[in-house]
Amino acid sequence: MKRSVLYFGFIFLLTACAVKPKVIPIKKTITVFYTKDLALDKIAKITTLIKQAKIKNPCLLVINGNIFREEPITTLWRGEAEISILNSASVDAIVLCPDFFRFGMKRAQELIQQGNFFFLGANLKTSNPMQNFAHEYLIKDLAKTKIGLIGISFDTTEFYLTDIKWENPIWTIKRLIPMLRLRSDLVGLVTVRSDSVAISDLDFVIGAINPKGISAPNPVKDEILCRLDLFLSPNNQIVEYRSSSVSVSDTISEDSLVQATIQHYAARTDSILNCSIIALKNDLTIEDFSHIISQAVFAQTNADVLILPKQFVTKPIPKGPLTYRTLFAGGRLNQPLLITELNGKAIGEMKQLKSEVIISPRLKKSKLLPNLNYRVAFPRDLWTSISLTGKTFAPTDSSLVSMIANYLKKKR
Repeated sequence: MKRSVLYFGFIFLLTACAVKPKVIPIKKTITVFYTKDLALDKIAKITTLIKQAKIKNPCLLVINGNIFREEPITTLWRGEAEISILNSASVDAIVLCPDFFRFGMKRAQELIQQGNFFFLGANLKTSNPMQNFAHEYLIKDLAKTKIGLIGISFDTTEFYLTDIKWENPIWTIKRLIPMLRLRSDLVGLVTVRSDSVAISDLDFVIGAINPKGISAPNPVKDEILCRLDLFLSPNNQIVEYRSSSVSVSDTISEDSLVQATIQHYAARTDSILNCSIIALKNDLTIEDFSHIISQAVFAQTNADVLILPKQFVTKPIPKGPLTYRTLFAGGRLNQPLLITELNGKAIGEMKQLKSEVIISPRLKKSKLLPNLNYRVAFPRDLWTSISLTGKTFAPTDSSLVSMIANYLKKKR
């Protein structure tokens, strides 16, 4: 009997002295909303969603991708409309991708000045002088928690811009982390176009998988908006996290300020589209329209060759008032026009890819030499068809539509 009492007493002491796992309390939640591209038809609803979410806990909104569209509102305003809409939507940051430079380096710098949010591109440098083109990071104080967010592009194939130098992204991230650790409670990364970022010193990564930490991949097809919820302890350590997609349903009301900004630019765009450029005395055939495009490009750029994809001009233009709307309807003219150098052999090979190769009138009597480089203009449709290995390219400051309109007005 005495032995049994001693045994159970020993078991009781062991149970009482057992160390229970420490439960870390959650003090606050911080949410980062992000979208892969700007959904112009959904941004007013997204703004409403985020305003509602901010009532519960502090939030950030990041656009991680393209903000421009292949539509007249982008082409005619050269990016101004999208920047104004994002200003009204209280966006915190966008991560720059190659399409941001579609209207040239100078225009990209002007657009940054117009925005009241962060333009993140930590590894993008101007070539002359060598300096940061955009913001390397943002630091936001959210309910006494400082969030440091680095913005990076991992796309090494598309940043061969004439005036932009691309810095190694991993080196850039590792350079910035120690500095942000001194100034922030949490350090995260948001990146464009990367499958994996294996860096252990980051608290979280948006836009890629981080095998060494918290990840929130980019939205997949049919997903417009995603969120990363960070649940923090009293000393601002991440206790838990949740990554999920957000439904932007038709029942959500549209933010009035954002919608008013969209309608403002839509109305002004519609007015411009109806403006008459010239009065055509005769119908323009598809061949005539293609000829006008090439003459406009050669007159306003120093290109030696213009390469157009087949069926770039989609239909003839009837005689009568020629408006901007008619021009857009006649071909795929919303694309940026790019200029690079190709040798005569590479240009000749483009003909085999069912592309139309048009030589400048000043070179008409000359045969393209296989080993000689020529300045070549082409719309972005041909991007994947032209090898840019080791080459740089420069977007033109003017859109194709503007070039055609200016050319026709002078010829009038």
